[in-house]
Amino acid sequence: MNIEYYLADPAGNITALVTSPVLHGDYKTVAKVIMERQKSVEQVGFVTFSEKAVHLNMSGDEFCGNAAMSAAALYGALSGKSGRFQTGVYVFGTANPVKTAVTVKEGYFACECEIEKPKSLSEVTFCAQGGQYRFPIVHFEGISHIVADSSLSENAAAGAIKDIAGKLGVKALGIMILSGDKTRMKPIVYVPGVDTLFYENSCASGTCAAAAVLCRAGEKITLKQPGGEISAENADNIRLFSKVKISKLCSEEL
Repeated sequence: MNIEYYLADPAGNITALVTSPVLHGDYKTVAKVIMERQKSVEQVGFVTFSEKAVHLNMSGDEFCGNAAMSAAALYGALSGKSGRFQTGVYVFGTANPVKTAVTVKEGYFACECEIEKPKSLSEVTFCAQGGQYRFPIVHFEGISHIVADSSLSENAAAGAIKDIAGKLGVKALGIMILSGDKTRMKPIVYVPGVDTLFYENSCASGTCAAAAVLCRAGEKITLKQPGGEISAENADNIRLFSKVKISKLCSEEL
């Protein structure tokens, strides 16, 4: 079986977008092969396109804001769009499409999208490396994020994240570690369905979670992450802003 896919780069969070037809039951196998052969890839999504919409299913059935924007950018690239266009991205497991606007630039796509307000915002207590921590946790459809501060080390977060995800029973869990001045963020994300844990270069939904915790209505936050900057605005829905680059077509034989 030949699998074709494109590599997308939304602020360094390298995403493989598979355009070949793949059965849902084979997602995990295909994702594993791609990630073994493309060491820079942090996540894999499967996309189909219709005239006015994009359909995206992540390999672990999780939600991913960067992948949603990347899928919209890929749609623009493959359909020869120019200027600014809008499309809905239907993400598996969510009730409504992600409203996305894309502006075609020289060498990249400037993407904006709206993510629905969190289902809930509360606090979670957990232990890591002998310490006890209590931080806000933001639950979106398909992914949850703990918004931590620098008192929690990356190693402690990575060591605890699988246990926390198991206790919460979530499709995906991120721990977003903010700097003291809240201008920088280090994302760590675990997806139980494919058992992947990454110190991600950027996390769009994690940026939304930080905006939900830190911003009042109408306020905007820009967070420098290892792979680049992502901005989010706390409005009626949470609005994301990022740049996406699309690379050439790749293929693998399975």
